[in-house]
Amino acid sequence: MVKKYGADPVRYFLLREIPAAEDGDFTYEKFEQRYNSDLAKGLGNLVARVVTLATDISAKPVLVESEFAAAIKKTDKEYQLGLAKFKFNEALAAVWELISFCDRYIEKERPWEESGKQKAIISDLLFAVNKIAELLKPFLPESAEKILEQLKTKKSKPLFPRI
Repeated sequence: MVKKYGADPVRYFLLREIPAAEDGDFTYEKFEQRYNSDLAKGLGNLVARVVTLATDISAKPVLVESEFAAAIKKTDKEYQLGLAKFKFNEALAAVWELISFCDRYIEKERPWEESGKQKAIISDLLFAVNKIAELLKPFLPESAEKILEQLKTKKSKPLFPRI
């Protein structure tokens, strides 16, 4: 599986779907569904969108909106709680809640349209994606480094091609 899909996707599935110290259920169908929905469509799509938006505007990863600060604080709390209880699936679920928050924020704010808030919106998104990469380092080390590199270079490359 690692040869075919890579270490990070396999590690992600096992940590997300199978609670520590418990039995779990694995099928290729479940793996591919989680891969496509969470990694390709969720994380990969968010990173690609934000990097593409940031290419056109010279925004820095800085928090501007209090809405983002609250979402990140909530994610941090739930993530730390999950780690403390060795419930890695819950820690990862907290990160994916932040990914979903970012997706909803993009749809609501439409940063590709001309507005006076474009730079602030993209700055918030850059900050959030950077935070997501940092939170994912223990779980998806290769992917987290690729995300940080894309944020730095502003060059988008697919993280998880759909299967």
